[in-house]
Amino acid sequence: MKPCGLFGKLTAVPGEREMLLAILLEAAEAMEREATCCVYQVAASLDDESIVVYEVWESVEAHQQSLSLETTQTLIGRAKPILANIERLAVFEPRSKN
Repeated sequence: MKPCGLFGKLTAVPGEREMLLAILLEAAEAMEREATCCVYQVAASLDDESIVVYEVWESVEAHQQSLSLETTQTLIGRAKPILANIERLAVFEPRSKN
């Protein structure tokens, strides 16, 4: 299986960016404990009120499986009411020199 990467951009409703950021940082901790998640980084944009998430998974299937985890479902449930927009900026195949 090939590794899979995702870039996503999430925007909170006005006044809720810090709460969304906290939820996504909690997700980062949870996903990095998962053996199939190689990288889950969260970054607050300096250009606007959005948050960018960079994910690398062992495979597309590994990412799909993560969406059914109880922790993931709980975090999604907490984030949904404060999300104004979600964009998938890119899906990619990570490469390295090795």
